[in-house]
Parts: sequence; C-alpha cells; structure tokens
Amino acid sequence: MSRKSLVSVIMVLVAGLGLTTSVFAIDLDQVVRLSQQYLASGDAVGKIALSKKIDAASGEWQQVIDRLSTAEHKEVKPGYYAEQHFSDPALKQSRPDDLLYFMVPTSYRADKPSALAVFMHGGGKGSPRTSPARYMKPSDDETPTSVPYIGGIFEDAGMIGVAPSAPWNPEDHGRWNMRQTDAYMVDVILECKRRFNIDPNRVILVGHSMGGFGTYQLAQRQPDRYAAIFASAGSWTLAQWSTVRGTTFAIVHGKMDAEHGVRARHTDFAFARYADQLLTEQGIPHFFLQHPGGHPMGFARPVIHDFLLAHPDLRRDPYFPHIALASPVGFRDERSFPLRHKRWLTLDESTDGELEFDALKSSGKGSGEKEPIEDWNSWRLSHLKVKRKAAMIEAINQGGNLIDVTTTNVSSFTLWLHPKMVNFSKSVRVKVNGELVFDKEIQASLLTALESYERRQDWGMIYPVKITLNVRD
Repeated sequence: MSRKSLVSVIMVLVAGLGLTTSVFAIDLDQVVRLSQQYLASGDAVGKIALSKKIDAASGEWQQVIDRLSTAEHKEVKPGYYAEQHFSDPALKQSRPDDLLYFMVPTSYRADKPSALAVFMHGGGKGSPRTSPARYMKPSDDETPTSVPYIGGIFEDAGMIGVAPSAPWNPEDHGRWNMRQTDAYMVDVILECKRRFNIDPNRVILVGHSMGGFGTYQLAQRQPDRYAAIFASAGSWTLAQWSTVRGTTFAIVHGKMDAEHGVRARHTDFAFARYADQLLTEQGIPHFFLQHPGGHPMGFARPVIHDFLLAHPDLRRDPYFPHIALASPVGFRDERSFPLRHKRWLTLDESTDGELEFDALKSSGKGSGEKEPIEDWNSWRLSHLKVKRKAAMIEAINQGGNLIDVTTTNVSSFTLWLHPKMVNFSKSVRVKVNGELVFDKEIQASLLTALESYERRQDWGMIYPVKITLNVRD
C-alpha cells in the first residue's frame, strides 16, 4: 500500500454471525415486534439491549423487512382533496400549519401499490400555504395554457398526486431550497405512504418556477428519493452534475420564458440550455423537454403529461451501480448545505480541500423586463468553473464483487450493500483511489438492515451490510 494514500478498514459491521438458516430461534412475530420497538425507541441504552436480542435471532432478514414494510390501507374515493393537514400524529404535531393537496386517480386501489407524484408549486416569499390550489385541480386537453391546472396529468398517468405548501418563511423567495426542505420532503412522502399504498420506488418529483429551483437543488441532494425529477421553468447557478447520476432527470423549459416587457430573465431559457449542455458533455443521461411557450405551468403541462404516459415504467434503482455524493452541495452558492447520505454511500468525515463545480454568471445589465431593449438584447449568461470547499465520493460497482471508489477531501466513508449488488457468498473487494483495501466475505444482518432504514426512513433503500473505510493521505 503506497505512502501517498493509506486506506485502512476501521469497521465492518457484519452482525448476525454465521446465521444462514431460514428457521428463527425465536418466533418471527416476536422478531418483528422487537424490530418495531427498536425503530421506535429513543432510548440509547434500551436500544442496545434490543439490538442484542435482534442480533441473536437467526433467519432471513428479508422476511422481517417485508413484514415491517407492509401496511394495510383503506380504500380512498378518487378525486381532488384540498387543504389537507398531515395526519401522522408526529408530523401533525411538528407541522400543524402546512397544507397538502391531493389528486387520487380513478385507477387507485388500496391493495395495489401506486406511483406518487410530488409537485412543488411556484411563487415567492409571500406565497400563501394555499398556493397548491392554483395547480392541483383537474385538467384535460381543453384546459387553456393560461390555466396552470395539472390534476389531469395524475389521473391519466394513474398516480397519486400531492402538492404540499412550501416550507414557511415569509422572507425567502427560494422556499423549496432552504436547509429544512430536505427533511420536509421526506415527511411529505412519509405522510403519503401513511394515507395510500405507495410504491417507494415509483415516486417522482415535479417542480415549477420556485419549485423548479427546488428540483435543481434536490436533484443534487436527494435524487435517490425519486424515480424521476422534472425541473420546470427553474434556474441554477451552481452544480455538481455527477451527483444527479442514477435518477431520470428531465429539464422542462419554454423558449419564451423570459420576454422583454413581460418577464425578467431570472428563469431564462439559457439556464436550461446550459444544464443540458453540461450534462451532455459529462455523459450524464437526461432529457431536455423544450416547448415554444412562456413561463406559465400551462405550457409545460402537456410536455410532462406526454412524457409520463410514454414512460409508464419509471422506477428508482436503489442499487444503481455508478453514483456520486458531494458535500456541501446546492443549486446556488448560498444554498449549498452539508450532505451525508446518497443511495449506498455515506460521507462520515471530510477534510479541508476544494472541489470544482459548474457555475453560471449573469451579465446583470438587461436582465429586467422593463430595461431598455438594447440592454435586454445585450444580456448574457456565462459558464465558468469554480472551486469551493467541498468533499466528494464517487463509487462504481464494477460487477464481479468489485466496487471502485474515488474520494476527494474525504477521511472516512461507508458503503451500504445489498445482495442485488454483490454476491455475499463470495469475497467482496473494494478499491479506494486505485488501491485494493478490502477483500473479505460478508454476511447480511437484520440489525444493519434496520439501521439502514433509520438512516433514510425509506423501505425502498434497505441494505443489510455496511463497510466503513478510513482514508488517510
């Protein structure tokens, strides 16, 4: 191992030692109850005691996870539901004033998992909590583009639609890009899973205008939450595009979004054009869905509608083989926040150092819709590379039980693994920065699977093995 990069294994959690049979030493129901108590416990000491009992149980971890993740749901009458509050007791207490607007398609059945579309509305700092009402009502082919209704999209696509009110901050124009937005979006999805039978791997995100800003943010921070992300009529000025990899990402934008005398350039078509160009240059699959219209959601509605109907099998892949995590990251410099988790990666500790990002800079003069026409025509948006303090992990599952990891400004990280990624009956090899640092057999653990749920609050991202590696330069 070279002096330049010494990598040492500091922990491999392979609990459930030698437990390979499918017969439980204690009753399966009891293991499920213990696991439920473990997840609900806020007592560290009590959790340790529970973990010993759980780890002592022999059997298939997947059986327990299947039981824990299965819930019965009541039938819900199809239609539009306005101004709903969170119903989960904990979420109702923590978010008493937030509103949810639902569209339930006629095809929904409580005994069959459904896709979910989360819509982030437009507006600004003064937008009321009732803002989703402008968008979520039913629509059809005859709905004029001046009307932003999108409910018909979810009816025709056969998916539950939910539009939450933006996180509240009357002083912030980017309310979908605030530090607390990540946790808020997780809670919205959890609430929907409480109400409806939702397939965790068929959740899509659509954001328009201010919500479009949010999709450029969440595409870099939480792409693993969604099967697809639609950034409609938004903009960005900072990006680490490699972090989007693994999720279907669609840019939806009108060529006449900015128009002299009508609308300023803060969501100009040029922002979308640069995103498409840079994603293409960096080999990151995406869709660029242009339309000839302006900013209103009505212009984007048929584009998103037709895409969803043309791609009915959009699914998230929790085990996508090529992923990247950067931290801090966000759609603008001042909205870049630390990030720990992404699919099967966790950044445990970073070091000082810089990372290169894509950035956009407006020429400024001529960006306002009422400025002189000569200034308007001289306006330009420029691309540049900038360096800022950040860390990054890029991991590739090469197949054949080999995982290749490249780190920048990272001192410790964790890999979370699933049998669909590697063969647990054979040795798993991990290379870090070109060096083979791990070569061992590993075993699945129910306790680790439960920990992976706590890490993301998502039954679709369960990993029964974790390997934590320490990187020292």
